[in-house]
Amino acid sequence: MLTITVKGKEYKLERPTMGMWKLVAKYDEQDKSEWDFIRLMGEHAKVLAELYGVEDPDDIDPADVIPGYMEAATYVLNTANEKLKKLPNAEAETGEEK
Repeated sequence: MLTITVKGKEYKLERPTMGMWKLVAKYDEQDKSEWDFIRLMGEHAKVLAELYGVEDPDDIDPADVIPGYMEAATYVLNTANEKLKKLPNAEAETGEEK
């Protein structure tokens, strides 16, 4: 189970829901090429806070924002993809060959 500590309190990332998957997918699809680093960190922190249930994204340690987001987003997306691989027509759904 993935965790993040904010102001001494540990938050656990629950098993992903469809809402979590949509949040990550929608965020990842955005063109961030014009964003400055401050905006990038802030937006990553917002998504990270929402995934973990942290009330205020500004309370997250800045050193945890990028790696925490990457770890949580990867977990959310991979959990959904693992189920897709088990479907009868998995090759067509994922674009991968078995």
